[in-house]
Amino acid sequence: MEEDTEADRAAVIPSTEKKTCEPPPSPSQDQDVKSTAVMKYASVESPVRFSVLQKLTDLKLPPANWLRSQEGVTGIKTNMSWGTGSGEPFSSLSMANTFLETVDEVDVITDAENIKKLLKIPFSKGSVSLAVHRVGRTLLLDEFDIYSSLLRAERENWRWLRDFYLEHVLENVKEKEKIFSRKKKTRDYLQNRSMFSKFLYRSIEDGKDAESPPSYSEVCGEESEEEGAVGNCPDAANGRLAPGQSVNNGDLLPEPEDPSLRSEFQRNVIWTFEDIRMLIGTDMPIFGGGTHPAVSLRLRDMKKPINVLTGLDYWLDNLMCNVPELVMCYHLEGVVQQYELIKTEEIPNLDASRFSPQVIKDIAQNILSFLKSNCTKEGHTYWLLKGNGDDVVKLYDLTTLCSENMEDKTSNPFSVPVAMLLYRVARNMLMDSNCHKEDFPTVRKLLKQCIELLDEDKHPEIVTSANYLLSDLFVPDDPTEDPCVPASSDTADQEFWDSSCYDDNDDDDVSQDGDNLAVAVIKSVEDLYEREKYRSSGNRPPHKAKQPMSVEERARAALSYVSKALMLIDSYASKLAPPKPAPFPSPSKAIPLHYAKLFQNGDDSASKQESPECREESSSFTDPVVSEDTPSQHALTPCRNISKDSWEGQLKILLLKKAATAYFALSDVANTLGRYGCALRHLRLALLCYDAFSALSFGLLHENRNLQTSLLTLAGDVQLMMAKHIDNHQAYEAELEVKSQDDGIISRSAKQEAVKPLCSKHDWATEFFMHDIESCLETSVRCYEEAAIRTNRKESHNQFINVNKRLGNVQNEMGVILMNRAAGMEYGPEQDKTLQKSQCAFESGIGAFRAAVDMTNIALLHSNTGRLMRVWAQSCVQHDTDGKRGEFSHQERIYYNKARDHYMKAVHILKDRSAFPMVWDSVQWELSTTFFTMATLLQDFAPLSIKAEEQVEKEVVELMTRSIRYCDTETESPRQPLAQYRAATIHHRLASMFHNAYRNQSEDQKRKQARSQAEHHYGKACRLFQQLEHPCELTRVQLERVALCEYQLGGQTTAGSKVRTLSTALGYMAECREAMHSIHRELGPDEEGTSPDGENTTSNDLSKNQTVVSSLVPKEESEKLLNILESRLQHLLHTLIKTAASGKASSHKHHGGKPRRAGKPNRHLTATQLEQYKKAYASCLRGTAESSAGLLRRVQNMADTLALLPH
Repeated sequence: MEEDTEADRAAVIPSTEKKTCEPPPSPSQDQDVKSTAVMKYASVESPVRFSVLQKLTDLKLPPANWLRSQEGVTGIKTNMSWGTGSGEPFSSLSMANTFLETVDEVDVITDAENIKKLLKIPFSKGSVSLAVHRVGRTLLLDEFDIYSSLLRAERENWRWLRDFYLEHVLENVKEKEKIFSRKKKTRDYLQNRSMFSKFLYRSIEDGKDAESPPSYSEVCGEESEEEGAVGNCPDAANGRLAPGQSVNNGDLLPEPEDPSLRSEFQRNVIWTFEDIRMLIGTDMPIFGGGTHPAVSLRLRDMKKPINVLTGLDYWLDNLMCNVPELVMCYHLEGVVQQYELIKTEEIPNLDASRFSPQVIKDIAQNILSFLKSNCTKEGHTYWLLKGNGDDVVKLYDLTTLCSENMEDKTSNPFSVPVAMLLYRVARNMLMDSNCHKEDFPTVRKLLKQCIELLDEDKHPEIVTSANYLLSDLFVPDDPTEDPCVPASSDTADQEFWDSSCYDDNDDDDVSQDGDNLAVAVIKSVEDLYEREKYRSSGNRPPHKAKQPMSVEERARAALSYVSKALMLIDSYASKLAPPKPAPFPSPSKAIPLHYAKLFQNGDDSASKQESPECREESSSFTDPVVSEDTPSQHALTPCRNISKDSWEGQLKILLLKKAATAYFALSDVANTLGRYGCALRHLRLALLCYDAFSALSFGLLHENRNLQTSLLTLAGDVQLMMAKHIDNHQAYEAELEVKSQDDGIISRSAKQEAVKPLCSKHDWATEFFMHDIESCLETSVRCYEEAAIRTNRKESHNQFINVNKRLGNVQNEMGVILMNRAAGMEYGPEQDKTLQKSQCAFESGIGAFRAAVDMTNIALLHSNTGRLMRVWAQSCVQHDTDGKRGEFSHQERIYYNKARDHYMKAVHILKDRSAFPMVWDSVQWELSTTFFTMATLLQDFAPLSIKAEEQVEKEVVELMTRSIRYCDTETESPRQPLAQYRAATIHHRLASMFHNAYRNQSEDQKRKQARSQAEHHYGKACRLFQQLEHPCELTRVQLERVALCEYQLGGQTTAGSKVRTLSTALGYMAECREAMHSIHRELGPDEEGTSPDGENTTSNDLSKNQTVVSSLVPKEESEKLLNILESRLQHLLHTLIKTAASGKASSHKHHGGKPRRAGKPNRHLTATQLEQYKKAYASCLRGTAESSAGLLRRVQNMADTLALLPH
């Protein structure tokens, strides 16, 4: 570059004198480019007012204020580095660290001089050497001085790059001298710089009485909120985590502090050039005032014309700073001659320096596309190289090419600054309240590159923090966030894009033909003129969707990062720990030589049998030493006591908390899959980590009670499931013994903190009880109780409800198990104690459900308590010496009444069947059972020693009636057949009781009532038994009805009444025909298709009006009932025929011995009916004669006989 164009620039307010030349015509519309500049930061609040120098002013003489004014007031740097092209080596990194929010938002961050160098490549023969780094979608460009960095022997830290440069880039000494020669600062060059500096200081107006110029917000555009405030340089360490973010402990994460990584530019500007957005730093002084708010000042020698490079330089400076005008001061031999005002848009049309803005736009887009297409890897240092007079531009990936020559990670001076920037950008992205899971892949890649670039021994806190942030991407801190739900495959679960995804291999213009070691080559700078020569949007290319990570994989990934970080912290702490004094040996005792086996002969079967999902290694859980893959130094080196105020303590708090959350997620997954041994093992580690970080953070506000509540709740769930799957305890015990390398590292690190006195122990929550149901349930109850105590109802209402519901459920399980155990025990103190414990469990469960406002479960527990009272009542049964049951006792009555009260409470809570039909049916059934049981016991074992029989019968009728009231026989449900059978049994029992009362009652009125009630209940019982297809019960009821008729027959005197009674009794027997058919089908399945009377029937006919298929008919009971039926049928038929015959004889006698007219029916029986009865009697006699025949034959004969009876 020409020296006369590099040292004579500044900014100025023009004088009011007439301009020396007319401005050129405005450029055509197609030459316009879109350019906006928004001030990000300015060290000067407003432009400096300009003083017009008098003509013939000697600029070689220093002014009075030269190099004395403060930079913050004048905006002029004393070192005058602006415009020289020699900037700071890490200027882009400094700006990126200062303005972290712009990283990944802008396309380029760099010094303004570097932008000008790139855009002037096609116009200049000079050399270009830039270091390029990529962070997200942002490129960071820095000047890379080859001579000062590589060719000077005293720069030892660049030896690896110098060797590569001399060996591969340059081929001969002539080319070395040609491409990169040291810049010589001539006498004229130094004089021009000094004169330009004096000119700027002379141009500063003493503005005591002048108007204050406009502020930068008025001159350079309004500042949006996200762009910061003009005049206030942001503090790079002021980031705090936004509320609701998963990383809610950002104040504990270390912040890299390097004073050199702060932007030192006078102004930082967000410059948008067409579609390219850049954060640039510039030190160009801006002057303003009056009618010209902002102008730039330039100094030109009238003997030297303005060329294209100079015009382009002026134009870009004004665009970058949004300065609308340029004031040119012309001089001869340092003496001021005149001023000229030029508008910014007129600069491209100046004589001898014409250029097209559209061409500059195409150059900018092509260069940016070229760099973005090839600088693809975060953390890598790229070198953009163009030699003096060379027409080829090469791009090298120094990190890849020189990796073998580097002694360590810090050999590259860019490594640490870039790594710190990557860390801070990733941390800042997580702090942002607008951070979403879609940003997680970018954050993860930045953090992994940061770890690769840093030496963990020199920067342990940053490496540890980066590992923590990586773990946080996989597992959130808040356990209430469901980690069992994986994210979509196109967000956080996607792997980072590989560098090959960025390579544009189909672009023939970006090739490696010029240099096999270069990433890409621009063959000719003339290619940059062509519009859209290199196409690249800079965005991530489309990629194939991958399988989303499961919750278990996420948790395992998080734990791997946590274990690395904890190992690093413990290693760092062990280095600071004071050495333990060696024990003084005893002279009488030999010094033992510790021996360790070189090879462990452990059994590999466990590792071979473990599931692939666990990816864990076999080892003992109680062994504090990690597996064999773990370095022994970590396992044996003692650590110093870590303070919670140190960075190690603060990070260890976060890591242990993260480990607890990850293990909680693993345990939750294992519990869902039924791997309860794995779930309990993960819970042990989770609670160990929780105890450790609670002890370490004692006194701080970092303890997470939600995490503790969630862990205890899950522990209660696992213990409950252990109790339900008692037969699989051996498999669960084997699962407990499995442990991975990460588990060993984390558990050992946690145990170092868990031994502190203030540490709360939760070992009891994860204790394994082999085949002990009660202990599992008791532990589960304790877990839920502890969780409920630590849950705030107002702050965590849903969690409070959930915990109390679980507590009520396990209390119910405990109560039921104890109740069933007590039911099988013998009466005694042990049984009474068990029943009391069961009652306490049910009462506690009711209290828990009441706290959760769960009315349905409250009703169920009242129902279970009622059942417990019935069991308790059964335990109070008294027996005599012979083992016979005694009368229904008062103690039994008390417990049955308690059971009734609990069932009634449940009914009152439920109100009706509409809300919870199944619960309602269950409670109604149990209440009906209670009344039925009491009535049955009162009826069978009446307490006649303390109550009269009538009182007992009255109470039985009342209880049976209430039992039928709660016995729903109409609603269709699985319990409907049982309800119908119970109703039939109740009617049968009531009928039998009234039958007995009819026999024993002496008063006619009461006898009639008893007989009427008996017939009523017998009828209902028969209909229900017939509907249910219970032939034996139906036959028994009909026989009792026949017995009632026979007893009634004994009190009748007239033949007519006797015939009616006998006909009624035989009608009851005729109704037993279908019962005989059923008995015959049950006893003889081979003859099911044929009825006993020989008629063919179908299955549909046999099952008509039948809703339930009865169970198999007992053969003995059937034979007994058949004997009684045969006997009573024969007796009734004989009595009827005899009575009818005696009635006929008396009728003949009444009519004077004259026979009755034919066809006139008998008053009681017709001749046909009498004939049928006779045939039936004959058939019955034949059946009696064949009593030695088989049961099936007798049943068939009885069915045939009953078929002969008139209907």
